[in-house]
Amino acid sequence: MPFHDGDWHSFANGPTNPNRVPGGAPESSEGSVLAGASWPYAPPAVHDGVAYFVSEREGVAVTVDGVEQWSQSLEGELSGAPAIDPARDRLYVPTRIVPATSGPDPAPAFVAVLSLGDGSVRDRYRVGTRRTYGVTVVDGAVYVRSATACVKLAPDGTERWRRSLDPLVYDEYNLGDFTATQVAPAVTGDGVYVPDRDALVKLDPDSGRERWRVAVDTAYAAPVVADDGGVVQTGHRETVAVDPGGEERWRRSLGTRAAAAAADDVVYVVPGDVHELDLATGETNWQAHVPSEGTAAPVVTDESVLVVSGDVRAYRREVGGLFEPDRLRWRTSSVHAHDYASPVIAAGRAFVVGPMGLQALRPGSTDG
Repeated sequence: MPFHDGDWHSFANGPTNPNRVPGGAPESSEGSVLAGASWPYAPPAVHDGVAYFVSEREGVAVTVDGVEQWSQSLEGELSGAPAIDPARDRLYVPTRIVPATSGPDPAPAFVAVLSLGDGSVRDRYRVGTRRTYGVTVVDGAVYVRSATACVKLAPDGTERWRRSLDPLVYDEYNLGDFTATQVAPAVTGDGVYVPDRDALVKLDPDSGRERWRVAVDTAYAAPVVADDGGVVQTGHRETVAVDPGGEERWRRSLGTRAAAAAADDVVYVVPGDVHELDLATGETNWQAHVPSEGTAAPVVTDESVLVVSGDVRAYRREVGGLFEPDRLRWRTSSVHAHDYASPVIAAGRAFVVGPMGLQALRPGSTDG
């Protein structure tokens, strides 16, 4: 079964942050570098066979075969995963201004708006202070989690509402704030879900009014909305699942800095090992060893779970047994993939980010 041949427009492949694509995860023995970079921290967005990749202060558009379409310098420094609005020819890039000296006022946080076609900078929206964690686009509206607020912007950039929130915790645990690049709001017709410092919060999508909050110990990552409307939030010491109305389903002592992935009636989290959890009860169906823990969420296909942990690994979803020895489908160690930039599956490739920059893995065989 081949890799998903479609697009990947935002972090986690959709406004509900599912980290899910159809298709398989065929083994790939080697990868090609599409774009070099220094200190890359965030995954790309992909549309119509072109990957849009941002590192530090520069964005680049490159085809999956390695042909550069454009490059563009940015005033600010990348601080979150980019998102695409193809209907409006826009690439939204979360950025921050790094102050040259310390001062009394926190540095501003922005979203840079680039043209998909030529990379020209169309606009910049200020969305708070310190940094912009993530952005989600729904029907042209832009939902942003900065360090100090959740903001909704109209398609023309007009601010619709702003809800103050506390900065997420990173440096207190020696994580480094470069890992805070994947905290996009999860958006449905009924609510906007964002992490606060120690809680999962649901906001009204029209007014920004807070509907409820559920305590989650040091929430680091993007919430994930499952097919049945349940919301999963990971945290430093625990993972929590909540019904849309705010009632807690379950709470597990599975702490992770990475967002979850949701597929059908199960959830995947990577708190040291990769766990498949029952969405209704939180019980572990199976778990498998992962060499190192980071902030990269797993990606789920019809047959496999793809995880980056220095290398790239695909685990079989449907093999029985809690510690099934045949769980690992394949492992590719010929590429070095950072464990804080989630993999992306689109355009018939798997994209990973490592010290060399953006790399594309081409299928070498079918799923087995």
